[in-house]
Amino acid sequence: MNSDRFVDVQGARVRYRAEGSGPIVVLIHGIGASLEIWDWTFPALRDRFTAVAFDYPGFGASDPLPWAYSPEGAAATVTAFLDAMGIRAAFIIGSSLGGAIATMTAGLAPERVEGLMLVAPGGFGRGLNLLMRLQTSPWLGDGLVALAGRFPRLALREVFADRRRIPDELVEVTRRNARRPVANQSYLKALRRAATLLGIRPEMVAAVRSAARRIIAPTLIVWGDRDRIIPPDQATVAAHSIRGSRLHMMTGLGHIPFVEAPEVFNTAATAFLIEVGRPTGVPTAR
Repeated sequence: MNSDRFVDVQGARVRYRAEGSGPIVVLIHGIGASLEIWDWTFPALRDRFTAVAFDYPGFGASDPLPWAYSPEGAAATVTAFLDAMGIRAAFIIGSSLGGAIATMTAGLAPERVEGLMLVAPGGFGRGLNLLMRLQTSPWLGDGLVALAGRFPRLALREVFADRRRIPDELVEVTRRNARRPVANQSYLKALRRAATLLGIRPEMVAAVRSAARRIIAPTLIVWGDRDRIIPPDQATVAAHSIRGSRLHMMTGLGHIPFVEAPEVFNTAATAFLIEVGRPTGVPTAR
């Protein structure tokens, strides 16, 4: 199935999309994004896997949840989504903030995660893009977010190493999401909960690293070596924090390599999932 659907997650109406059949792969987007960010990944997964993406509460078309932006609350939100979907356990791919959320989930609920792929996950160090740090400031941050909504292509320039690769489809999705006041409020709330003008909050880094040390699932860490959002040197910290993990640096790519070079990313993702995968129960139809 490829149409958007909604499921109740602890009282919030959460939008999701599921395609394919086979082992379940749950996709968690980054801050300010929505499930459409995985449109370049779905085609590579659906022949072998059941790919399930959802708008994290407060983003896209999903209702907000007040506790979803703390490290522990994020893990509880993901497990609540799995419960609502009837998914016992799944492989998880998380990008940026979604990578931090996936890390927390795999560390605090290891029985729910069969394999883990982290794409430039947040929280392994304090470093963060200057523009995002400025957005944590009251008044200034609100103005910068409003400006980014008016000029989405300009806002997306920081996310790509090669700005010529920004897809028009992503520009339109970003524009549409920016028109939703709840999404802007959730963006600022999540960002300010995680960071300050000085970078990622130390308590957030401590929580993510602590969870990472508890992960037992096979893990692949992917990072673009020209990432302007989260410094690529955090990749080695992440790899050292997760026992037995592997690191794959992607040359010449930025913060979302699965959009900037989907064929390269999809090859690495499917190879990893096939290697560590095994059949699991299918999600309950909703």
